[in-house]
Amino acid sequence: MLRRRCVARSLILRYTALIFSVVLVFSCSKSEQPEPTPPSTDNTLIGFRFESGSNSQLKTTVNAYFNGKTVYVTIPRGVSLTSLKPTADINAKATLRINNTVVKNGVTAFDFTNTLNAVVTSESGLTNSYKILVQNGEQSIDNIIYAFMKKYSIPGISCSISKNEQMVYSVGLGFAITESDVRVTSSHLFRLASCSKQFTTYCIMKLYEQGLLSLDAKIFGTGGILGAEYPTVSDKASRVTVKHMLSHTSGWTSDPDPMFTSSFYGKTLEQRIDYMLTSPQSEPGTVYSYYNMGFGVLGKIVEKITGKDFETYLKEQLALAGIFDVHVGKNLAGRRSNEVVYYSQSGTNGYGNEMEVIKAAGGVIASAPEMLKLAHRLDGYSTVPDFITSATRSTMITPPFPSVYTRYGLGWRVNHTYFPNAMYHTGNLAGTATMWIIGENLNVVVLCNSRSYISGFDDEMYGLLKDIRTLASSISW
Repeated sequence: MLRRRCVARSLILRYTALIFSVVLVFSCSKSEQPEPTPPSTDNTLIGFRFESGSNSQLKTTVNAYFNGKTVYVTIPRGVSLTSLKPTADINAKATLRINNTVVKNGVTAFDFTNTLNAVVTSESGLTNSYKILVQNGEQSIDNIIYAFMKKYSIPGISCSISKNEQMVYSVGLGFAITESDVRVTSSHLFRLASCSKQFTTYCIMKLYEQGLLSLDAKIFGTGGILGAEYPTVSDKASRVTVKHMLSHTSGWTSDPDPMFTSSFYGKTLEQRIDYMLTSPQSEPGTVYSYYNMGFGVLGKIVEKITGKDFETYLKEQLALAGIFDVHVGKNLAGRRSNEVVYYSQSGTNGYGNEMEVIKAAGGVIASAPEMLKLAHRLDGYSTVPDFITSATRSTMITPPFPSVYTRYGLGWRVNHTYFPNAMYHTGNLAGTATMWIIGENLNVVVLCNSRSYISGFDDEMYGLLKDIRTLASSISW
């Protein structure tokens, strides 16, 4: 009996151990099963292009340029944008929709005439939105402008190029108004900042040619052009001439700058001139110092001699060249319908300048093509007749005091190593950066609706214009 009990107990223990081991095996197996892979959250648009194999009108594949969530694509000129089939690189489990239509690479056609919205949806349902801007143009030129826009956070740029006094390229890239996705066109107006000075110079040189003004005429004091307005001035101020103001050799310096320093906000041009006349001054013609106020004075001289408002006289002269869409700018409320919005950086205020006061020094607005129309009237070539004589032009681009400074003529910069045989100028205000170059039968204008304060911006602006000219000279337009 005892033996049977022992055998029974042994069997129970054996079966209990077996059951435990089975349970243990199943428990271990369950815990070692891999967890289910969670849905992918990758919703990035990695690449975007138009392949020649999918688009018979393209000779080669055209790749996009990415600037954050904005995708730029320049398609060769002459190719229709109304039925292009894109190819996009996204996660294999993600989905791309353009204007709510699912994209099948190289198959689904879209009309890219206007800005399109692209949305990448991950496997997990997360979305990522992009704007796609496709346009016809010269990709080699556009791509270097795209890179400049990306590096310096410029929303929009207008660029125009003329060769042999014929417009060969005019393009708007990016946004004129970011809030409403209004894209830049070549007809958009931009503030010119200090490129306004060349319009003032043009007015002065026309008065000079007409015998109404001498470049050596004194401005202030007895016998001066503005002598009645400012009869009592210092000896140095009484020796300042029109030529001194045009060449930034009046002896005054912009420290502070009465034209653009915020502490002068609300003061009239006349009050700013009063301040200038009491500020420290070197002997005229002995020192170069870039001086914005000098061009404010030149604008007042234009008004005194012509008896007309500066803008009125400027428009009359430009109309003779078929230039009609050039104006003195206004504040945001007075923005023209075809004018861009200006986007400030680094805490500056793109609408902090009083445009009517600074008009002759930095207040003109124009489009890039209109600026080139004026360039053709000043460039010294004969296809388009110049509006000034060759002698006047030579005077305008020759530094009047070469022992003082060799890089500035009358209202124009000259003798840059990048542009040795050209006249040029830049312009900068909060929310504005501009530059144009005239010479060697190749003229370029670049206008930006923002201005960066990153170190190197100004130098790279010069480099951008140099690169554009180099490319433009090698293209068979």
